[in-house]
Amino acid sequence: MKLKKIIASAISCCLMLSSLAMTPSSAAGDRVSVHDPSIVKDKDTYYVFGSHIEAARSADLCSWKRFSNGYATANNVEFGNLSQNLKKAFDWAGEDLEDCAGGFAVWAPDVVWDADYINSDGSRGAYLMYFCTSSTYMRSVIAFAVSKNIEGPYIFGDTLIYSGFTNNDAYVKSNTKNVNKKYTSTNIDELISAGQVTFNNSWFKNNDFNNQLFPNAIDPTIYYGADGRMYMCYGSWSGGIFTLEIDPATGKCIHPKSGQTSDGRMVDSYFGTKISGGYGKSGEGPFIEYNKDTGYYYLWVTYGGLTSTGGYNMRVFRSTSPIGPFTDPAGRQAVLPANPDLDSRGLKVMGNYKFSSLNKAYMACGHNSVLRDDNGKWYLVYHTRFDDGAEFHEVRVHSMYFNEKGWPVVAPFEYAKDDISERGYEENSIIGEYEFINHGSSTDGKIINYTTVKLNADGTVSGNVNGRWSQAKDSSAAEITINGQEYYGYFLAAKDETGKNVMSFTAVGSNNQTIWGSQTKQFTGNIRSGGADFTDRNSQLIIKAETVSGSGSNTYLSNTELLSGAAYYIVNQNSSMAIDLPNGKLGEGTNIQQWEQNDSWAQQWRIISVDRDYCRIVSIGDESMCIAVAENSSADGVNIELQKYSGTDNQLFKIVKCGIDYGIVSKCSKGKSGLDVYDWSVDNGGNINQWNYWEGGCQLWSITPVHPIITEGSYTVRNVSSGLFMFSMNDRIVQSDFKKMEFDQNPDGLRPKYSVNDQIWSFTRLTDGKYIIRNQQDKALTFNDSLDLELSDYSGSNEQKFNIVCNKDGSYSITNGSNCADIPNGSTKYNEALCIAPFTGADSQKFVLEPAIPEECSYTEGDINNDGELSVADLILLQKYLLKAESFINNEAADLNEDGIIDVFDNIRLRKLLINK
Repeated sequence: MKLKKIIASAISCCLMLSSLAMTPSSAAGDRVSVHDPSIVKDKDTYYVFGSHIEAARSADLCSWKRFSNGYATANNVEFGNLSQNLKKAFDWAGEDLEDCAGGFAVWAPDVVWDADYINSDGSRGAYLMYFCTSSTYMRSVIAFAVSKNIEGPYIFGDTLIYSGFTNNDAYVKSNTKNVNKKYTSTNIDELISAGQVTFNNSWFKNNDFNNQLFPNAIDPTIYYGADGRMYMCYGSWSGGIFTLEIDPATGKCIHPKSGQTSDGRMVDSYFGTKISGGYGKSGEGPFIEYNKDTGYYYLWVTYGGLTSTGGYNMRVFRSTSPIGPFTDPAGRQAVLPANPDLDSRGLKVMGNYKFSSLNKAYMACGHNSVLRDDNGKWYLVYHTRFDDGAEFHEVRVHSMYFNEKGWPVVAPFEYAKDDISERGYEENSIIGEYEFINHGSSTDGKIINYTTVKLNADGTVSGNVNGRWSQAKDSSAAEITINGQEYYGYFLAAKDETGKNVMSFTAVGSNNQTIWGSQTKQFTGNIRSGGADFTDRNSQLIIKAETVSGSGSNTYLSNTELLSGAAYYIVNQNSSMAIDLPNGKLGEGTNIQQWEQNDSWAQQWRIISVDRDYCRIVSIGDESMCIAVAENSSADGVNIELQKYSGTDNQLFKIVKCGIDYGIVSKCSKGKSGLDVYDWSVDNGGNINQWNYWEGGCQLWSITPVHPIITEGSYTVRNVSSGLFMFSMNDRIVQSDFKKMEFDQNPDGLRPKYSVNDQIWSFTRLTDGKYIIRNQQDKALTFNDSLDLELSDYSGSNEQKFNIVCNKDGSYSITNGSNCADIPNGSTKYNEALCIAPFTGADSQKFVLEPAIPEECSYTEGDINNDGELSVADLILLQKYLLKAESFINNEAADLNEDGIIDVFDNIRLRKLLINK
């Protein structure tokens, strides 16, 4: 929280008065006034701690009750004897000095349970409260205090970061204070002596504190990395927002070495790594939270002045690293260059706005925190002022969701125990007239009043704006296009703040803007029922049957959630264009380019695992042709082209998760370089080459299923849950894997009891769109009345006709309407019989269908050179490969131990096979 000098006294007074004011009830429950609320949950109770030593608790995030007593100097609920307990911090700032003359300024606390903290009695675990005390817009100090009880009292721990210090002696005084602002009055000398910090001349400008480069030490919040490491972000206006790692055993800062990040941001040994802002531009109240579902850290900051007309508004950025760089949906960094257009940076969550259901406009919504509850539900918590000519403020809690692009979207109304429909809503529940608000991107303090739009039954948007809308097939995810700009979010039926249940929507765009819509009529619609079929009737899984390339070695690609063998579009994050074959050319050496997505087969790729790490990416148009690095090299700039697949390293790629998108790195570079759109092109025909992989937007790809229709042909059917194949065994249908089955010893060598063809099934599409599924002995898959899955002679009965439903993840389900093929209890046992169960969409009911060509001969274990027999020639080939005298080998046949690695143990297994033979 930052108070400008010219308004400091007036605002400080009204803030303290408003924090004690009585607050009315709402449709949600009893409200409370806590400025800069930071939320934390302890067991079943939610707490908000805020500036001016205010705090409240709630059992349901709706009704709140204050339990603090503000700046009471004796018996302070949170700090006991206030002046005595916080003396070390007050010696620098925050008590009877400058902007807080005659009073106090204790701001923006954040409370966290630290299980590793070592208490003074040697025990472990405590609540740590990080807070700041402040005397001016640049002279403040961050400190922490400790308690074993979340409600306090908190015992002072230590000061951590000071700001506003000078290079030489300079004094500031009041009736009770006489403070030397020289840096030697802070903890800097002590840290320099301990070797933790190095002196930096840039801290000063003309011997005064350089607040254009370095922060005001306020607004600390704690967050954790995915690896469990503890961090503190903090700062305000001035030089920006910084972050430092925290030692959980002591609660103190771990100071880095001064320098720069790889992307050129400042790292100062005292203040830490810069992650946002700079050059005196607005931005305060940072809050960071990691979302394991998207793989991103989200940084919230608030722009503008904190008064009701100051334009206070929340912004959000994200990063795959806890220390940045943080970027917005437009790809702009949170760290500012000199003299930036501040409004253009950061996704604006909300500004000043007015729906007809609000008695007063909401103004200065900001300084938020975020909570992910135990059940996985997310909430945004902030304070708001109102259009009433005063500076009174209240806490608000809104449900928050993450859209399909991985950005947070906030429900338009205060949380009142409503939740989103996971299956979505019937279309008639959505069409109709809405009050519409576009929060825009400005920080001007103006109230955004609603206009009127209509979502029509034909998928168009009319009224004050024009465009199109749609709802996802399996959820309430919304896609709304207005004047060519796409916004992604959700439809939500929930109470407005009068208590009326209404349909609404919330969505955000790559233009950094949030749009909201709300109907005013009572919601009487229905939640959508039944499963969703994502099948794209205009795409097909097999185009050139004689080139199909068989099943992958693993169910998933490179330890991601992507399914091996499924067909995918590969779309660049920066350009939103798809990997494309120019004019559908399939010849050797065809250049790989990007092109606007048109859903043609030339942009469709089947990605097939070759081992646990690497995969091949083959064209749907001809599966013998794959994406390849033109040279077997790791060099930057090498072209990406189409080649005949042979399994060489330049044709193999690893899929690397990065946020909600992926990098695609080559084996020939040992995973160090990946597919890259040259020069960040956003044009049709932009070239794709190989470049050192650094997770830039031009190297990140959205990999989304094509959902093609099942073409008539032969397929293996692998269960997603167990990773095993649907197998025909003596008229039974079981799950197994031919390559891993038990072998019998026969006079002519080791041969299996069953043929590889026993896990290949023929699919015949009927004129009504249903399918007949037969094994290679021409027995038909049959659903019988007792809900058993069996094989029988084909009769043409309805029990032998199936719908093949394509699921969102690219897998398929075999259904007859309400029931589908299933693995009992998700079993992973070999030879487990398949059954029929009600269609729920569980992974045990999902199958990957991979095109296959039935084989004329049985499989011979150890036949590495594919000559149809096991011999010493296979052993010689394997030994050459292990000695690196041979670069290519049949990975599936050579991995005899089925552990995903070709090594000496496979060599031992092969020798045993030869001895037995």
